[in-house]
Amino acid sequence: MNILVYGAGVIGSVYAARLQEAGHNVSLLARGQRAVSLREHGIQLEDGLSGRRSVTRVAIVEQLAPEDSYDVVIITVRLDHLDSILPILAANHQIPTLLFLLNNPGGMKQFEQLDPQRVLPGFPCAGGSREGDVVRYIVSRQIPMVLGEADGRVTPRARQMAAILKQAGFPVSISPDIQTWLKTHAIMVGSIISTVAMTGGKSAQLSRSRRNLMMMVQAIREGFLALQAQGTPLTPFSMTLLFLWLPRWLIVSLLQAMLRTPVSKLGIDDHLDDDIKEVQQMAQELMAQLRTSPRATPTLNHLFEHLNG
Repeated sequence: MNILVYGAGVIGSVYAARLQEAGHNVSLLARGQRAVSLREHGIQLEDGLSGRRSVTRVAIVEQLAPEDSYDVVIITVRLDHLDSILPILAANHQIPTLLFLLNNPGGMKQFEQLDPQRVLPGFPCAGGSREGDVVRYIVSRQIPMVLGEADGRVTPRARQMAAILKQAGFPVSISPDIQTWLKTHAIMVGSIISTVAMTGGKSAQLSRSRRNLMMMVQAIREGFLALQAQGTPLTPFSMTLLFLWLPRWLIVSLLQAMLRTPVSKLGIDDHLDDDIKEVQQMAQELMAQLRTSPRATPTLNHLFEHLNG
């Protein structure tokens, strides 16, 4: 398959390298010094758990022209950069599938400039940080990446993309309600990152503050219940089970253990650096949506307001 990965940050680098190694013809869109480095040194990855390093060579391009043709474009830019690339994607009518892997509580409303038949929403299972030219990353085995058609159908396209990504080493799940999945995920991630920021900027510090963890759990519960009150059935079920059904003390204990792991450091703490603008925009979009719910979200609002200064 002829694939363009749009965005050469952590997620784009990991997906481009693994798809190339799985036998696909991959191009990676990068600009400036990042493009120069990738051409000279390749994609340099370091597994954050095993320490294993690898170098993968892919074609580097610096733009997507209206006449360029690929089987699929995988978009891995941050939410706060999305508006700048949508006109570029809209100008190209040659590419049938645009797979978006990003935080997106707005769902299909974000893609009004695009033919909706081309859009395949999703979310990655990779995270990490870039130190110089080296991307230090993790791929979550416990929480698979997710993708799905906006209308909930399990189409041949969705199955094909899931198979390709599984072949490249990514655990994948096809969601029957991807737009709600992205909302619930944004509530959870936004609450966690906001609470980490309030606690001092490190997930390990938050693991030692039961008071702030209790506040975080309350914020997530409020957000989920507010969605339900708007008539939105929650998905995935595991999040409903964890945050709405289990006793709060048990949730806090589970989160304390999770926040002390290397996975937490790579997956959460780095959002408080360059990625903070994305989290701020995600929080603003969520607050605007939940404002119309009959269920109040005072704790969630407090955390998000703290995040936005």
